[in-house]
Amino acid sequence: MALQSSRSDKNIDFRRRIYIFIGFPAGFFLFFIAVLFSLQIIQGSRYAQQARKNREQYSILPAIRGVIYDRTHEHVLAYNKRSFMVTIVPQNLPKDKEEREGLLDRLGILLDMPKDDIIAAIGRKGRSIYGSYVVKTEVPFKDIVFLAEHNRDFPGVYWKSKPMRVYPYRETLSHVVGYVGMISEKELFELSDRGYNIESGIGKSGVEKVYDMDLKGRDGYVRRIVDVTNQVTAEIIDKGAVPSPGNNVVLTIDIELQRLAEQALGNNPGAVVISKPATGEVLALASYPRFDPNMFILQAGKDTFKKLALDTRKPFLNRAIQAQYPAGSIFKLVVALALLESEKIPPEREFTCGGGYQTGNRFFACWKNHGKVDLHKAIVDSCDSYFYQTALILGPDTIADFAKQLGLGEDMGLDLGGEANGLIPDIQWKRDIKGDIWYDGDTLNLAIGQGFLLVTPLQINCLTNLLANNGVLMRPYLVKEIRSARNDELVYQRIPEVHIDTNIDAKYFHMIIDAMHGVVTEGTAKWGGAVLSTEMAAKTSTSEVLGAETHSWFTALAPYGSGNENELITVTAIIEHGGAGSEVAAPVVSEIIEAYFGHCDLETARRNIWKKKQQIALRERKASGQSE
Repeated sequence: MALQSSRSDKNIDFRRRIYIFIGFPAGFFLFFIAVLFSLQIIQGSRYAQQARKNREQYSILPAIRGVIYDRTHEHVLAYNKRSFMVTIVPQNLPKDKEEREGLLDRLGILLDMPKDDIIAAIGRKGRSIYGSYVVKTEVPFKDIVFLAEHNRDFPGVYWKSKPMRVYPYRETLSHVVGYVGMISEKELFELSDRGYNIESGIGKSGVEKVYDMDLKGRDGYVRRIVDVTNQVTAEIIDKGAVPSPGNNVVLTIDIELQRLAEQALGNNPGAVVISKPATGEVLALASYPRFDPNMFILQAGKDTFKKLALDTRKPFLNRAIQAQYPAGSIFKLVVALALLESEKIPPEREFTCGGGYQTGNRFFACWKNHGKVDLHKAIVDSCDSYFYQTALILGPDTIADFAKQLGLGEDMGLDLGGEANGLIPDIQWKRDIKGDIWYDGDTLNLAIGQGFLLVTPLQINCLTNLLANNGVLMRPYLVKEIRSARNDELVYQRIPEVHIDTNIDAKYFHMIIDAMHGVVTEGTAKWGGAVLSTEMAAKTSTSEVLGAETHSWFTALAPYGSGNENELITVTAIIEHGGAGSEVAAPVVSEIIEAYFGHCDLETARRNIWKKKQQIALRERKASGQSE
């Protein structure tokens, strides 16, 4: 009995050992299976992605930026040329500090740039989703060849072809076309969700900036396969990763007329605006001083930018739309139209000009003793006294309200950005801003475009367009159309739109334009506004500046009396501190109009104008009974 019990205990103990012997390997095997299942099935995709990251890297393929043309679609104002850039992927640099420092030293010598600049470039806050940072653009091809031949000596350093912007007309149109630069950290933060990346070029000013989304295109990418030493073994462009070029932009600018305007303006600080009243198209927009946008593309662009930004002449200021000046006598046209529309004073009523007007204890001078003056003669001879007296009858708020109805005191909506509003002061404005009451002297200053009044050259040009267009102002614009770079299909076409419709009787505008014609035939611009090839109507202006030489204004429309509204253009010029409008700004405008309608260059236009002045002198001598 005892023997049988002993054998039973031994069998149980044996089976227990068998179970333990089999259980441990089986448990380990099951655990191994579970781990493999987790790694391959549950977490397989994540580890596969990490593995791909370890052997795959992505590099941006820059899109080709759209071309900018003038109105003919023949003259190229901005295009691209092939260039090379060097980038760094910091994670691929040597981990050893000495090796990394040595690599950066060698790279700095090769690229001819301080190592600190390289470190600053790869330390930008705006991190690239591709892990790469631009170190230098416009790298000579020989340096790229050297990097390619010694690529194992520069781990983490890469190069690529990148289109570089070129502005063939250099300073011409610099304020209109603008320029492109590398995207800043702030811009990247604000625009990263709109297709921009750390390697993007972006419009910094002008059309390049306003229409950047149309011009930039869509960047693609290339997938790089790398080995354990981070050397590229293959490059693959996946489906959908091919870059898409930007659209081409066609401006309303006539490049020949633009160059003519800039040539006529010369080295005089100021601006010229030329446009078509019938459509609002801006044909030329000149401002001086200017800058060469090509300088900002190169590595030394930052230094050049700083130098120009500190220039007291303000070359970045687009004086045509951003500078604000007293309007001077051109504003008399606004007062004259207000007089006609209000019907408070008949146009034939005469006022006496005795060389000025006395109000209170102050005498407001007129530039000449004109005697008896009606509205027509007041515009022709630019009589201050007439407008002093009539402005007091109208009242300052009436004049200010009428000026605002004509579009002054606000931007014109030009598709260039950065427009100044100007200023049309009134009684409430002076009380709120200056903390003072409005005096009769303020009204007299306002009547002749002085005092607190400020306008831009574009606003004066638009005022001239409104007068020429019988009270209708078409919104000015610069981009005529946008076309696909792939097939030249029309993507966008600007349709002229009415900006202001005054609903004022057209006869009043005819009276103003007739008087402006008298300005150049018998009035203040008889000599300075002489042209041979056409007839024009115009207005001079000499705006005073406290403690400095006066600004010289002249605005004109031509051809006067034409029945074809499509051939009508307006030209407005201001010369800062140039002196009398009839002597400085008027010849600038006259030369442009003569060259344009005479189909000649500026020198020929000047000779034609001289012939016209001889004809005027001869006619006056005959009229006075003098012999030739």
